[in-house]
Amino acid sequence: VNNFPIPDELVSADNTRDSAGRQVCYVGAISVSRGVREIVRAMEFVESDTRLVLCGTFEDERVQREVETFEGWHRVDARGWLDRSAIRDVLSSCVAGLVTLHPQQNYVDAHPVKMFEYMSAGLPVICSNFPLWRTIVEGNDCGVSVDPERPEAIAEAIDYLVENPARAAEMGENGREAIERKYNWPAEERKLVELYTRLTGQS
Repeated sequence: VNNFPIPDELVSADNTRDSAGRQVCYVGAISVSRGVREIVRAMEFVESDTRLVLCGTFEDERVQREVETFEGWHRVDARGWLDRSAIRDVLSSCVAGLVTLHPQQNYVDAHPVKMFEYMSAGLPVICSNFPLWRTIVEGNDCGVSVDPERPEAIAEAIDYLVENPARAAEMGENGREAIERKYNWPAEERKLVELYTRLTGQS
C-alpha cells in the first residue's frame, strides 16, 4: 500500500498554471541527502530569470548556513515550514517541482510522496534519474529525470521547462492524469480495506 496523494488536495481553485511565474519549488524536509546543496548550486547555472522557492525546515542549521553562502542563494526564496494550504498556493505559482534526492538505498527504490504531490497539482517533475523514478516520470511523460549530483543538469532541466511553457503544461497535465488514473490514495485505500477484510476473514 503506497502513500499516494488525495487527488484534489493540492489543486488550486482555478486549476490552471497560466498564472505560474518563473519559479520552481522544492517542498519537504531539507537536508544534504535530499539534495539541497545541488539545487541551490543549480541556481548559479540557470540561464533563465528563474527563482527557487524552498519550502521546509533544514534538518541541520550548519547546512543552512553553508548553502546561504552559495552564489545561487540570492535566487532562493526560503519560506520555511508551510501548512497544506500555503503549499497549495506555492505549487500553483511554480513551473516545476524538484525532487532530486541522492542515490541512497532508502530513496532509490521508494515512491517519493513529494513527486506524486507535484503531479497531483499539475506540476511537471524534475527528479533523480533512479530507474524506478525515471520509469514513472518518463513513462507518464510528466517530467525530466536528471543526475541529482550534478547542479548543471538540474539547471538545464529547469531552463528547459521554464523556456518551454507549452511543453511544461503538457507534462503537468500528463502527471495530473496519471494521479487520477493510478497514483492516488482512494485506489490505495481500497487495497488496504481489502487486506483488512482478508485478515479478518482468516482470524
